[in-house]
Amino acid sequence: MILRCIIGFILATWSLFLFAEPAQLVVRGLFEKAALLEIDGRRQLLRAGQRGASGILLVSATPRAAVIEIDGERKTLTLNKFIGGAYKAPLLTTVSLHKNNQKEYRARVAINGRNAEAVVDTGATTVAMSSKDAEQLGISYRNGKVTSVATAGGVKQAYSIVLERVALGDIQTRQISAVVIEGDYPHVILLGMSFLEHIDLQERDNVLVLSPRY
Repeated sequence: MILRCIIGFILATWSLFLFAEPAQLVVRGLFEKAALLEIDGRRQLLRAGQRGASGILLVSATPRAAVIEIDGERKTLTLNKFIGGAYKAPLLTTVSLHKNNQKEYRARVAINGRNAEAVVDTGATTVAMSSKDAEQLGISYRNGKVTSVATAGGVKQAYSIVLERVALGDIQTRQISAVVIEGDYPHVILLGMSFLEHIDLQERDNVLVLSPRY
């Protein structure tokens, strides 16, 4: 009987540990039927109905708010709304991008002080560019770590590098991981999550508002 009680106590404690609310969760980006969540410092893009590795379920999302479910309890969160931890007011610096005819958010960026065109891509894990763009930007990419990436044209040789500075308007970031792919793919620089993890995103009426993470 005593052994059964001990086992029951251990299982109950373990269950509480597994399904406890995260120390801190904040909404970093809101989209139609998707949300970019930051859970204990790690970002994850979830689509409506999808459950993250931490067990958090994104029930629904609009550009205005996200409904999440944690351990059976539902909560509605707006952009930058925290669960746990102290709330900080967002910085005033913002950049607004309008969706083009190709349904892309394009912008002029400065990479290591040189200007280039880029497109916001939440599906890319890192900033990605072609070797052609890298050469125009004066980046010595062949000093990077040799790797390979899968593209529409097959597997291509690539180089993992670190960009000293990436700026989008008044939003300044440093030491951003990137990959340079041999050839002319991608045709435009992709601003992937290695850059966007420093940015808060809010999409509404075909306008994407970016502000530096605080």
